Amino acid sequence: MKLASLKAGGRDGTLVVVSRDLTTAVLATAIAPTLQAALEQWDSAAPRLNALSERLDAIEEGRLHEDSALGAFPLDLHALAAPLPRAYEFVDGSAYLPHVARVRKARGAEVPESFYTDPLMYQAVSAGFYGPRDPVLVTNAEYGIDLEAEVVVITDDVPMAVSAEQAAGHIAVAV
Repeated sequence: MKLASLKAGGRDGTLVVVSRDLTTAVLATAIAPTLQAALEQWDSAAPRLNALSERLDAIEEGRLHEDSALGAFPLDLHALAAPLPRAYEFVDGSAYLPHVARVRKARGAEVPESFYTDPLMYQAVSAGFYGPRDPVLVTNAEYGIDLEAEVVVITDDVPMAVSAEQAAGHIAVAV
């Protein structure tokens, strides 16, 4: 199942299910208006989103007649927001040392020796994330623009101080 958020529909976008080949999408708003809403009711939304995904892929692969497309439309990748256009909170583990070195250098700081053995982790809130085809806006490109890939794990509400084994039980989606 592939989920995405369209830029249309407000600050949190509009939830769509995307075909396996990334060419077609279908609105999933009858299940949840946004990915955030789907995550908040994941136990009931996930099976329905998965069924919609399987139906869309069956249509795309010719295993199901096109008339049952449920309003499928060609996907414009430029119309996509970040999957979660804003997050209440996120934790970022910065373990890619060349990136950490560039960011620290831009601030005039050195990479502490401990970073070579203990990855940096920070907790933050989000006012918004860029979509996959959005330009990255900066005030000065001389800072040394750098990109990094992210591995995302979306959880439900994780209580403080749980063990790693207990935290694993709170994973809703891993991207």
